[in-house]
Amino acid sequence: MKILLFTFEILFLLNFLSAQTNTFPTTGNVGIGTTSPQYKLQVNGGIAIAGSNPISGINGFRNFLQFTSVNHAAILFNPGQETQLMFGFNANGSMYWGGSNNYSMSLTKGGILQVFHSLAVGGSIKSGSKMSVKGKLSATEVEVTTSNWPDYVFNKNYELLSLPELEQFIAHNGHLPEMPSAEEAEKNGILVSEMINKLLKKNEELTLHLIEKNKQLVAQEKVLEELSLRVGRLEEK
Repeated sequence: MKILLFTFEILFLLNFLSAQTNTFPTTGNVGIGTTSPQYKLQVNGGIAIAGSNPISGINGFRNFLQFTSVNHAAILFNPGQETQLMFGFNANGSMYWGGSNNYSMSLTKGGILQVFHSLAVGGSIKSGSKMSVKGKLSATEVEVTTSNWPDYVFNKNYELLSLPELEQFIAHNGHLPEMPSAEEAEKNGILVSEMINKLLKKNEELTLHLIEKNKQLVAQEKVLEELSLRVGRLEEK
């Protein structure tokens, strides 16, 4: 009889143990690697995740870590310290990165990336620049914002250098007026919008010279035509 009762006790104990699950207190904090946790869950040591959550991820990615709050959420490094960094998730689906109230970068759910300070690609940022690229930059189209478009060249009161004056300047300086020298351009680079304005200005000035020269040619052709008619009349006599 004792053997039978002992057998039932063993079977009950095994059944009880097999039905156990992990349990945590409903109040207070839980610590792993510490006996005095300061948060709901505090882990002193590394964390490894091998399994995924039952809610599936996106595009085949497994859901290893999830935030279930409908409000903003963030991962903080050194919270409250001078070296604090935040990787935040906004309720609108955007992500933010920064160390203070002024974010450094954001990425929207639609794929719009914004860098609020400066961006360096392939090297360091050049002083005074918002973006520096060390290497080739490719694009199908580039829009450059400009101002002071040089159509003022066509105003009647615009003082256009004469061709002799232009020749003298080039002979003395080795480049066009208002344009950088080869040494200056190679040393300091050029501003695209500024250079487009200057090149257009020179093109418009050249156009005015061509128009003036064309007028002179037309006038000369008329003179030559009149002279030719006079010569013809003289020959007829």
